[in-house]
Amino acid sequence: TKKKKLVAPALSLSLDDLRRLGVASGARLQPEGDHSEPGALEREDVVDGRGTRWRCFSTGEPPQESRVNMSVLEPFLRVLSHGGYYGDGMNDIIVFSSCYLPRNCLENYQYVMDHLFRYVVGTLDLMVAENYVMVYLCAGGQKDKLPGISWLKECYTTINRRYRLRKNLKGFYVVHPTWYIKALATIIKPFISSKFSRKLQFVASLPDLSHLVPTEHVQIPDCVARYDQNLSR
Repeated sequence: TKKKKLVAPALSLSLDDLRRLGVASGARLQPEGDHSEPGALEREDVVDGRGTRWRCFSTGEPPQESRVNMSVLEPFLRVLSHGGYYGDGMNDIIVFSSCYLPRNCLENYQYVMDHLFRYVVGTLDLMVAENYVMVYLCAGGQKDKLPGISWLKECYTTINRRYRLRKNLKGFYVVHPTWYIKALATIIKPFISSKFSRKLQFVASLPDLSHLVPTEHVQIPDCVARYDQNLSR
């Protein structure tokens, strides 16, 4: 199917919403009524006898299947969103909003984070077809919402093993970095490659971010916008 260049809508949609709609560079636009392909959007989620919604991702080389509990992730899906495109072609802007992460006092926190990890990696693998940048919005992500070092390291290691995801990542922009985030970056530096280090960039404000990528379709949470406004006062 020939790809069409689509403009990301100015709506509050998570990557999961966009993926269901087919609005992303890696998503195929299925003809109406055609569900013959394994990746048909209507066949993605399965509801078990207890009413839990599951999604299967098949990623990596050789492909490995992982099951994700989408029901338990429902309150946290806005952590990933599609911020439109930059440059020529369909170069994705993927936004990670830390304010939507679960608090580490959550009773089933580890279980949620395990499934969030699978969702993030699986969704990126499906959505990203060409070059992309990651925008990490720090504001609003209190210390009790920050992922542990082991979780961050696992995300990096897994993405680094996916040749396409590693090669096509052109920038990793950390917006409103706190001293804690900067300290964390220093701690994990021995685990990351020099190439990735060169792609990592701290960005002080939203106007500064707009000089790096177009931001008209980037979904900015209210708490992030307020934080940025207070910086200029």
